[in-house]
Amino acid sequence: MKRCAILFLVLLSWVSFAHAEKLRIYSDVALTDSTLNDHSPRVANLYIVHDMFGGTGIRFRIAPSAGFTGVWLSETSPFVTVGNSGSDLSIGYGSCLFGPVLVLTVTYQFFGTSSACSEAHISPPPGFGCVLAASYGCAFVEICVYDLGVLPVNCPIAVESTTWGRVKALYR
Repeated sequence: MKRCAILFLVLLSWVSFAHAEKLRIYSDVALTDSTLNDHSPRVANLYIVHDMFGGTGIRFRIAPSAGFTGVWLSETSPFVTVGNSGSDLSIGYGSCLFGPVLVLTVTYQFFGTSSACSEAHISPPPGFGCVLAASYGCAFVEICVYDLGVLPVNCPIAVESTTWGRVKALYR
């Protein structure tokens, strides 16, 4: 009975950590902004961060939606890469890493022409059903990552009408 309880707890923790696996896109070097405004010509970097519970690699692509007019210029990674982020990119970390790790910086040229609420999002490479992460928990297995980043471009920020009294009530 004790073995069954321990096995159940191990499996439960394994499943809960699997849901903690994330791959995010940020538009600032501080990794705090997940939106982008394309209102004038400029070069901008997108930062891809893998938040994991022990991993040795990841395989994905960055797919633009209709209306996204940014043009891929280059990408850099502190790790070994095979392929490119526009079609199919594999990144090997070289060791088992934990926590949020910046795995890729992608440079795009923007022209100020992207449609309202277009986006760049992380998705599986063609022919794959999911984004693959290798060595989950340093156990040398592959898992699917379902918590994937989306970078909205030119999306208006939602606002709600309110009164001064409601604002003051927030601080009482």
